[in-house]
Amino acid sequence: MEFALPAFFLVLTTIYLAQTFAIRGQSGAFWQGPRAMPIAASVLMYALLLVVLVRQVRQDTTPDQPGEILRPLLVMLATGAYIFLFQPLGYGLSTVLFVSALFVIFEFRTAQPAAFALYALIVTATFYILYAVIFGVRLPQLFGVI
Repeated sequence: MEFALPAFFLVLTTIYLAQTFAIRGQSGAFWQGPRAMPIAASVLMYALLLVVLVRQVRQDTTPDQPGEILRPLLVMLATGAYIFLFQPLGYGLSTVLFVSALFVIFEFRTAQPAAFALYALIVTATFYILYAVIFGVRLPQLFGVI
């Protein structure tokens, strides 16, 4: 069972990587095209999954705690909600909500509301700049504004 979640993410990453090759760019250079970031993210995900699998093989087998699977399940649920809400709520609001949910799941700055909100806005703005400004991807907007 300890290999089930990494195996699931391995399949998901492979599907994600396969879909990136359907993206057509106007630029000839690989690192300037819209496929660069998804391919780099896939390679990074494969590397991280390899690390996880090696650690699990090296770990001595102890019985799983009942709550160990909760965090990955919450991340999957938050990601599904993000995908579902991305178009209707627009990039800005849906991404702030998604990043905030991840921060809560991983207990990042939850005791400091101002820092929590600031970091969520910084992450959202960073990815907006990356996709909308640098790569020129048209992102959905809430009421044509946000």
